[in-house]
Amino acid sequence: MEPITVNDGRNGTFIVERRKRIHLRAIYDDAMMRVSHFFHGHTDWVGSPIEYLAQRVVHETYPDLDGGDVRVLVQAIERQLKNQFMHA
Repeated sequence: MEPITVNDGRNGTFIVERRKRIHLRAIYDDAMMRVSHFFHGHTDWVGSPIEYLAQRVVHETYPDLDGGDVRVLVQAIERQLKNQFMHA
């Protein structure tokens, strides 16, 4: 992934950002709060895979996101939660 340059809004300084979907950062914490309960010790939830349910919640909450953004966001949340469980 090629880095991109982003204005950090302070004194005209720029930072190098390797992520391409920067807009997902703004909603990450809210999305995590909404879907984290799906990932607490269950392999499915009422017969549906937890990833599917989490993606549905994110898509319904943020209908302007395309399917790729929804998947990337849910995968990032799942990865962080798995890391937290492993280090707890």
